[in-house]
Amino acid sequence: MNIRPATHEDDGFLREMLYEDLDRQPVGAAWYRLFTAEQPGYGFVDEKTPELGIAVVPLHRRKGIGETLLRALMVQAREDGYQALSLSVAVHNRSRMMYERAGFEPVREEAEGEFWVMRAELG
Repeated sequence: MNIRPATHEDDGFLREMLYEDLDRQPVGAAWYRLFTAEQPGYGFVDEKTPELGIAVVPLHRRKGIGETLLRALMVQAREDGYQALSLSVAVHNRSRMMYERAGFEPVREEAEGEFWVMRAELG
């Protein structure tokens, strides 16, 4: 699987995909955004580290979609000049293992240990 930004050369393919999308629905999304110390997100580390958000439709979980989105977003963040990403995850959430495989490490616990704030260096 190869994930990359679209270019003008992809116009024909994208038109075809718009037609195909009439029968298909998106199954996941991933994004990152910066927060401030005055208005932090749940996975806030500092004002220079974007916080990751990722979700996959329940029917399509455990198929590798989340990990593919995660790794693509990490590459994009590095290309955008960021040094790290952060996130918040429930300790018992199975996704935590995916984040650990991708290089995220706990930096602190929240809600009496129920959630971890994790950070990954993008190197």
